[in-house]
Amino acid sequence: MWGTAYLKQIAMHKQGILFAIGLLAMSIASYGQDAKGIMEKTYSKCQSIQSGSYYMTKHMKYMSTNDTSKSSFDCAFEKLKDDTLYSCAFHYKAFLESEYTGDVLYTGSDFLTTNNKDSTATIMSTALWAKEIQAYRHNYTFYTPFTTKDSSPLPHDSDFVDGRYTFKFIGEEYLNDSPCYHVQVNEIPENDTESSIKTLQIEFHYWIIKSDFVPIQFSTAYDVVMNNDTMHQYEKDVFNRCEINDLKDKSILTLNSIPPCYRIKDFIPYKGPSLLPNDTLAPNWELPSLTGEQINLTDLSGQLVLIDFFYKSCYPCMQALPTLQALNERYEGKGLRVVGIDPYDKREDGITTFLSKRGVTYMVLLGGKEVSKDYRVSAYPTMYLIDKTGKIILSQVGYGKGTEGMLEEIIKKNL
Repeated sequence: MWGTAYLKQIAMHKQGILFAIGLLAMSIASYGQDAKGIMEKTYSKCQSIQSGSYYMTKHMKYMSTNDTSKSSFDCAFEKLKDDTLYSCAFHYKAFLESEYTGDVLYTGSDFLTTNNKDSTATIMSTALWAKEIQAYRHNYTFYTPFTTKDSSPLPHDSDFVDGRYTFKFIGEEYLNDSPCYHVQVNEIPENDTESSIKTLQIEFHYWIIKSDFVPIQFSTAYDVVMNNDTMHQYEKDVFNRCEINDLKDKSILTLNSIPPCYRIKDFIPYKGPSLLPNDTLAPNWELPSLTGEQINLTDLSGQLVLIDFFYKSCYPCMQALPTLQALNERYEGKGLRVVGIDPYDKREDGITTFLSKRGVTYMVLLGGKEVSKDYRVSAYPTMYLIDKTGKIILSQVGYGKGTEGMLEEIIKKNL
């Protein structure tokens, strides 16, 4: 006869084995989920959405900053089948760090934005201003899986067989009291060989409600390298509430939905000031350097001075830095002084580290907002070349192919 205690031990051992098998089965069931299949159903679900309303929060960390901003949007929308500008009519109220910043409305025929400061609303007709409306499109934020034709950034169609995409089921999680699938998608980036910025990796995460395959949160992370500086950009879009295919009050998508306190005015294209003409005596300035030393333009008289108005989160400005550094290295000993003027960034914003990683050794000055006004700067980068007598001999907005050669030719003629 076996002892009672021994039999109890055997029973407990069997229970432990069964419990372990159960955990293993749960683990296999969980991690055996078809991540690709989940994403296919999610894409199909989003494609079926034709209208609705939502309140979303966007957390955004740009590659050139350390801080993350938070903005929110209370939006109603209805897809427009043949629209080429926005793919849907919409009306949203925007909030930055919980502070209301204004309304944006698109009816399919008109585009309207409000201005809280002067209680005006600017209207643009698609018949007159289609190109301008499209050009401003990147300024506005949506929950894109619902509002765009391709439900971006959701993978779809060929993406599921494209070797550049990998799919991983992370697990099941609760989000906003809803059981969700958590799926990770990685994309192997395709880089332009001529671009100065290279994307190292792109990683997406999606949280998808199990019952109906609605994505209620997604995030996108980019790792890029530019001029030996590795940078990280991250954004996360979160649903706080949503109503799908149930837009009860469609008048919200009409001009009548704009509060009467706003005075509606027609759009007038912005025309920036003309740059200072050649042969003009360059306005004098005195600004602090990165080391706190006060630098005056008159201190540089007798030298050829190339001024670059820039700021560190400006992409074309970043593209121009290697060219300016190269010109500085080639001609500094022959009478050229390259001077960067940054009207926006401060020492505590990491500007010194930013420049150091890019090998910038020429003089950079801070706090030049009034100086930029004197030089009629309305876009970045803006460059001025000033001759040895203090007169402007070149002014240019932007940076692109051929800029370095053009600058070098004029520099050599005037040294």
